[in-house]
Amino acid sequence: MREDSTASESRRAADENGDGGDADYRALGERAVDAAVVLLDDEGRVATWNASARRLTGYDRTTARGEAVDAVLDADVGATTLLEETDAAGRVEVECVARDSDGEAYDAHVAVTSLRDDDVPDAPATPGVRADGYALVVRDVTDYRSERRSLERRNERLAAFAGSVTHDLRNPLSAALAQLDVARAQYPGESHPHLDSAYQSLLRMNDRIDEALTLAHEGARSVERTAVSLSTVTERAWNVAGPETGTLAFADPPETVSADESRLRRLLENLFENAGSHAGPEVTVEVGGTEDGFYVADDGPGIPESGRDSVFQYGVTGDDDGTGFGLAIVTAIADAHDWRVSVGESRSGGARFEVAFGRSSRQSR
Repeated sequence: MREDSTASESRRAADENGDGGDADYRALGERAVDAAVVLLDDEGRVATWNASARRLTGYDRTTARGEAVDAVLDADVGATTLLEETDAAGRVEVECVARDSDGEAYDAHVAVTSLRDDDVPDAPATPGVRADGYALVVRDVTDYRSERRSLERRNERLAAFAGSVTHDLRNPLSAALAQLDVARAQYPGESHPHLDSAYQSLLRMNDRIDEALTLAHEGARSVERTAVSLSTVTERAWNVAGPETGTLAFADPPETVSADESRLRRLLENLFENAGSHAGPEVTVEVGGTEDGFYVADDGPGIPESGRDSVFQYGVTGDDDGTGFGLAIVTAIADAHDWRVSVGESRSGGARFEVAFGRSSRQSR
């Protein structure tokens, strides 16, 4: 197999300098400009590292080589402990607070991987002896965590605001519905189209309030993942939201996914309600697996290609009785899981919604 030009150049430079694999690792590490890459020997001493490691820690390569990793990675999670855990697991990832050579703190994501004895160059303290070692990758995630905390605070404020508004709206709405109930009860058996129309409008408003509050809460709640049986949660969602005369079918869905079970169930319920409202009570809905997630497909009329980009926006509905929040809630739940939702056409010409998992969602078959 032919080497690419960069690898070939690195190997030639290694041969010229007599560094062998050491130079190869330096070349690979230097390309990782967004992360500090540190190679350690079997005793946790620094063998080599890249320029990003020097910038992040404040130590230069000459000072660091041969030093114990604790001396250059000052973190609230002991590096020695991480190495011990890596020996048992093969790979460990943690988020912690670290400090550079000037004592400045930063939020760090640290990943440690165990290497074979021929994967890592030796530290100078043990010349000529090759030993098992570790690859340590550190990223400064201070900005990311700050943005995440800021977003969480904004979402919490949004949920509180939505709760306050819905409370203020629901009280007069409930009073109006009660008054209409009294008026309709005074004239039993008679037709009052205006009262009936007003009553239905108020019920529709109540549904919109419920859905708006749900949408706000879905954006604010944190995700609590567990290993969830997709077929089990699908059947539960169908029992709640699937049409009684409809049919649920499976086509090799993932056995388990890493998800918040209650929110995944709500996502499926909304998709089933959407299928029933557009395809009718006799709809057949199929849940199956894809390369990176699962799909929910129906045999209804489908969604025109020109309208697929807007179906997930709140307020957009093709049903006269719809609130326009159902698919927006699906998107909010997916976003909270770092999933992606798209819509296309099923084999029968109906709607097919695909959910693609993020890296943090495990699936098995």
